[in-house]
Amino acid sequence: MAEHEEPDESEETEQAEDEPADEPGEEEADQAASVDFSRLYTSALKPLQDYLRDQNARIARIISEGIAAQVRPVLPRVAVSQMLPMSAASETLRRQVADLTGFNDMVRQALKPLTETYWSPQWHSVFASVREIVSRLYPENLREATPSLDDLERLLVDEGVPLMWVPRPQTVRLLLDAPDAAARRRIISRRWKGIVTDCQAVLEGIKHPAVRDARGFALDVVDALRAGHTSAAQALAANLLDSVLQHNFDKATRIRLTKNDFKTEGIKFKLEDYKFKVACTFAPVWYAHARYFPKNGDPIPRTFGRHPSAHGVSRTQYSRINATYALMLVTSVIKFFDTELPSRP
Repeated sequence: MAEHEEPDESEETEQAEDEPADEPGEEEADQAASVDFSRLYTSALKPLQDYLRDQNARIARIISEGIAAQVRPVLPRVAVSQMLPMSAASETLRRQVADLTGFNDMVRQALKPLTETYWSPQWHSVFASVREIVSRLYPENLREATPSLDDLERLLVDEGVPLMWVPRPQTVRLLLDAPDAAARRRIISRRWKGIVTDCQAVLEGIKHPAVRDARGFALDVVDALRAGHTSAAQALAANLLDSVLQHNFDKATRIRLTKNDFKTEGIKFKLEDYKFKVACTFAPVWYAHARYFPKNGDPIPRTFGRHPSAHGVSRTQYSRINATYALMLVTSVIKFFDTELPSRP
């Protein structure tokens, strides 16, 4: 199947469209979840929040011993109390705490006594612990960018851009710096070959036997995209996503993670309801399940959707960029199960 011409993404609207035309049949027997879903709940950033909360008292004591007086004159309307007790592994944390020398020369000189204090042995373990927490929270492709919760909500929940494990750090940085959703889609459209390579690299590193077959089908998506069979690639990726979810989650869990009533009820996927990896992996899955009922005359969305891929086959839905989104999404989900499923003896 020859690749068809990509539509002009500059004219695209980037809001969630309507919803699924298919629901699981009542006769479908619930499967036992391969992942213990009770482990999926809790605040997405709770480990980091707990750690930084424990450190606040220590930081405050050091500030009160004279450091604050040297910092306040050079910080632009930012109180020291606002600078230090941060609640997320964010760009703010990285720039304002871990990299206090990242100002211009004048500010750097003014902060010299403070930075010397922070580089003293008593602080080495603090920063090492923060780096360790960031390393545990973020997959390798996100550690340099350390996107904030606002960044994550905008890209994962509002736009459905998969970011877990793929794409590579340079592409992540471009996506975070892009001014809007349409610009991000253009970035993915331009860099699709590199993104396909990123997905292949992640998939080839997946070892868990429970997702071995899914890994093979996802690599078939890679081959189809490279060969120009974009429609075949998108159809396989969309159905593979559904199969992986059904195989590894029970019915209640699948519904919780995929029920997208945003357009009709205004209810968003809440990142804070889940552990970090779960929230970031399945927010784009939720987005991809936006409601779509052709029998109600719903317009076919241009953004990737699992349901319009199945029930709205058209040049509007099927495109190389949507096939790339689908591959990124299913790669992230398979990698999630590779890391979270219990090891077999």
